[in-house]
Amino acid sequence: MHHSSSIQSARFYHFDQTLSGAATTSHAEHLQQFRPYLTQLFGELSDAQLNHVFSVAQIQHFETGQFVFQQGDTDNALYIVLSGRLRVLQHTEAGTQILGDVAAGEPVGEFALFTNDPRTASVVAIRGSLVLQIDEADYRTIVAQNPHLAYNLPQFVINRMRRKSFQHRLGAAPKNVAVIKLQADHDFSGWTNDIKQELAEMGTPVTVYEADDSLFADRHAMFEEMENSTGMNILLCDEANPTWANECLTYCDLVVVATEFYAPSSLYSIEEKLKIYSKNILNKKIYLLLLHPENAPLPSQTRRWLEERPVNLHLHLRQGNARDIRRFCRILTHQAIGLVLGGGGAKGAAHIGAAKAMMEAGLEFDFVGGTSAGALYGMGLTITDFDLPKVRDFCQMGVDCKVTSNDYHFPFLSLMTGKNMRTYLKHMLGDVHLEDFWINTYCVSTNYSSACVKVHDTGLARQKVEASIAIPGVFPPVIIDRHLHVDGGVLDNLPIEAMYEKPVRHVIAIALSAQSPRLVDVKTVPSAWDIFLNIFTKKHRYRLPKMPALLMNSLTLNSVQKQENTKKQVSMYLEMDLRSYGLLDWQKWRDVIDKGYQQTCAFLENMPQAERFWKR
Repeated sequence: MHHSSSIQSARFYHFDQTLSGAATTSHAEHLQQFRPYLTQLFGELSDAQLNHVFSVAQIQHFETGQFVFQQGDTDNALYIVLSGRLRVLQHTEAGTQILGDVAAGEPVGEFALFTNDPRTASVVAIRGSLVLQIDEADYRTIVAQNPHLAYNLPQFVINRMRRKSFQHRLGAAPKNVAVIKLQADHDFSGWTNDIKQELAEMGTPVTVYEADDSLFADRHAMFEEMENSTGMNILLCDEANPTWANECLTYCDLVVVATEFYAPSSLYSIEEKLKIYSKNILNKKIYLLLLHPENAPLPSQTRRWLEERPVNLHLHLRQGNARDIRRFCRILTHQAIGLVLGGGGAKGAAHIGAAKAMMEAGLEFDFVGGTSAGALYGMGLTITDFDLPKVRDFCQMGVDCKVTSNDYHFPFLSLMTGKNMRTYLKHMLGDVHLEDFWINTYCVSTNYSSACVKVHDTGLARQKVEASIAIPGVFPPVIIDRHLHVDGGVLDNLPIEAMYEKPVRHVIAIALSAQSPRLVDVKTVPSAWDIFLNIFTKKHRYRLPKMPALLMNSLTLNSVQKQENTKKQVSMYLEMDLRSYGLLDWQKWRDVIDKGYQQTCAFLENMPQAERFWKR
């Protein structure tokens, strides 16, 4: 779809004019319709105060492709979206970056009202939108008659500045979702009904529209009705009705391309006709929904669907699977939960106990990411679809494979060959690719060649995990696309920032070691002979870290500091006390799981009810 992005003149309204196009809508009804949008900015307003705000401010109508303002402009008006949707763009030397969308009820441009600085980004309408404009003079007039409002708006601006620095503008959930069915003759009603029922239980009423909907003879009136409705509108489209599909793409906030997973994966004619994947500033986010039959096996060759489709997210959905339906609905309504798991060698088994405790408390996870041991155990959880007995079997398998014993060789690149670990990963993950996991999963490694963090969410899972756990000096580095990769914990031992690249509302982060000074009981480092005698005689006179632990902890000091600075950026942060276990204590996995379970249970039990976001 191609739209003009040139600036056009917006249409101005007085409040007593009809805003929605529905002649029966009264002045009082408009007041009540838009009241919630203003109270979040100004606090509670009486009818007289609300009337005054609308009598002073101006309402503008922007067509698709019109700019509300552009980067560098010096106007200082605040805009509140009353209907429709806007997009925030930032222009840099590298090109135009989409920062996010602004939905009905959200403000944009509020900083300029107080700073008078030039605009740092551009805002464009991505569909027909009504916007309330309040410039500096209007604001002064409003607060002159209502002085208490002078406190509420600046407080709102301050709170927005304090938002999680990593989280992109997630904004309001999409209101209008266009579902493009690639197989027109396939019956999608089973999935549609399950999704509709789940959204209703979540408090989001859903109306489903199809091309032959007989409720509206006038298509324009139907779209107006959708704009004024509460809840979410799902617009079903297929190749049989291309005009309707094109209208839906123009009007929607999100595009969901839905297909049978086992169908041919080449581009369908409807995708080409609608130019769904063409790139411009008005493009909507695109999710690829891969539909599986009930009790389907773990997917394979998912990447064939992604080769020609540059989508924002792909999701697997099994028919009749309640957890899959809930996950999809949380993602759709911007209530998704991400689980981030930290590194720590054999201590990583605590992640299994933590996951068990949280699942018993009613938590479900929509995205999982981890570093090093967090990558290993995170993959174990997601490849089994959180089948905890199977994950425990993986732990015993690690002991049987002797991942850190009987694997030493000449230390040219590392103390160990990594052969035992590769064997273990082959048994655990086989040849599955990350795209094939039921739950979107990622891990991070340190790109030694480029000195940066690399996030892996595609490709052969066992290769990416091997890179993520390649402790420098202990395991050899892993070569991916001619780049050397080592343990992700070197630069990011708790990859929270990577999780905020996903459409998540809440992030749960689990760190495996409580941060405390690492004090020792000796004044000088003993000689190698003294250490040997200490080990041989088992006198335990010297309690010093072993070489792998010393190597890893030294390399991750910067990452630990980053972890300390970012733990305030999450909804739930657990810091495990596992100091009695070593990085290589693989045989103690049962005790470590139990520790993780007990500590997480205690944490959740002491958590204030108001902070239990999954219970709301």
